[in-house]
Amino acid sequence: MGAAIGITLVFLVVGFLLASLFLWIGAKLVKIEGASFGKACLAMLVGMILSAIAQFILAFVPVVGAILGLIAGIVIMVLMIQKFFATTMGKAFLAWLISFVIMLVIGIVFGLIAGFGTIASLGGFQG
Repeated sequence: MGAAIGITLVFLVVGFLLASLFLWIGAKLVKIEGASFGKACLAMLVGMILSAIAQFILAFVPVVGAILGLIAGIVIMVLMIQKFFATTMGKAFLAWLISFVIMLVIGIVFGLIAGFGTIASLGGFQG
């Protein structure tokens, strides 16, 4: 049980740091003045906490709660990026969008690699 908690914490920290890195890259690509990894970490930390709270609350709304939670999470993240990077809403949204696309592409690539590894280990791809 203790090992599982430790592994979970490691994955959470690594995931947080990667998300912050991708946000920082997005901010640099959008040319946000004074963008730093520290600001990306703060924006990501506060944004993730507030988004989780909003999504938890909205999950109790029947039928559309999950969709509202998703939208609220995106809006909160963009607002935190705007606040911590002291930039416009447009640049904040573009920085978030770029970081999201980077995470999505990397997730798909790793998913495909893991999937092919699983197929190969089960005896697939034999000549």
